[in-house]
Order: sequence, then C-alpha cells, then structure tokens
Amino acid sequence: MIEIDIYKGIPIEEVPWKRETPHKILVDTIEQLISSPAHLLDLGCGLGHNAAYFSARGFEISGIDISETAINYTNKLFKERNLKGNFFELDLCKLLALPKHSYDLAYDIEVLHHIFPSNRDTYLRNVSDLLKAKSYYLSICFSEEDINFGGEGKFRDTSIGTKLYFSSKEELQKLMSKYFEVIEIKEIELEGNPSPHQAIFCLMQKM
Repeated sequence: MIEIDIYKGIPIEEVPWKRETPHKILVDTIEQLISSPAHLLDLGCGLGHNAAYFSARGFEISGIDISETAINYTNKLFKERNLKGNFFELDLCKLLALPKHSYDLAYDIEVLHHIFPSNRDTYLRNVSDLLKAKSYYLSICFSEEDINFGGEGKFRDTSIGTKLYFSSKEELQKLMSKYFEVIEIKEIELEGNPSPHQAIFCLMQKM
C-alpha cells in the first residue's frame, strides 16, 4: 500500500482518479447482487464519491483509507451532503486486530495496483476478516495488458511519483482463491484520465 499521504501533494481537483460518480460496472454489479439498506464497505475510499453515491441511495456505508487527508475530505463531503457513513484511517497491509462486521459487500476500485505482491496476502486476510460469511468482494485493478505508464512491465512509475503493480488474471485467480470463491474474473476496459485502462474485474464471495 502507498506509505505516504499522496493527497497532501496534489490539489484535489488534479487528482487523476477523482470521479464525481462511480464507474458504471461498479453500480451495475452491486445493484445485481444486493439492494439497500445492505451494508457496503468501500476499501480505499479515497475522496468518498463512490461512498456518497451509495449512501444517497439508501445503503449503509463504511469506508477505509490509509490517507488521513482522504478520510477528512470524505467526512466533510458527507457532512455537506447530509449523508451518513463511518470512515476509518487504517493501513490494511499491516497485521491488524480487526473487529468482525456484517458487511454485505466490500469493493476496492483502482486500489489493488497500489499494493505490491509482498503485501497482498496480509491485505486480503484483513479484508476477509472484515466480511461475514457469504458476503461479496469486488476488486478492479489495472491489468498487465494495459498500455499506460510505459505499457510494459509489472512495476510502472506514474507522473505523480507513485509506483504501481500491474497484475495478470492468472495471478489474481491464484491469490484470491486463498480467501474467497472467485465467481467471475475477466479483462475489462475501465474509463480513465486521460485515457481508458485495461483492467481486471474480479468478483468473489467469502467462503
């Protein structure tokens, strides 16, 4: 996981992944699986716009992010819009004694490529601990087939000084299967700034 608060060094309006509304594939997947007032967990909630979208539609929402700046921004956004949500500053790449909750679905969108292979097992163990049995987990991250950020290599540097890890379907299938039943895994095109990304969609269920 990113070890620095990258939001401190970028004006909010210039954050490359800032979106006012969720990706259509996230909305469609959640609406097909569950309905409000189910409890959603936004992993790497960032600036809170995905969480705000679902909260406004009657879902109970909680979120986790490593960035204090992001959590503060999200709490401000929810206050301004008179929405309800619970948000926590946590690093899920560290071994944590996490409380057991009753989340019906957790999602991380454009988060896992910030987490290097050496930290992914701990991250997924924490995610699994947070979910009740039979709840869903959706992860969408950049594929190694993506042509952005140099277009080749598993590790790639970005224009804002971060390093990302690009995955294959095969490695994600093997990784996720340790903690979840993989329902569907596929390559998708994900809208990005300034150009689309080739990404991997992975829908799972806690065993």
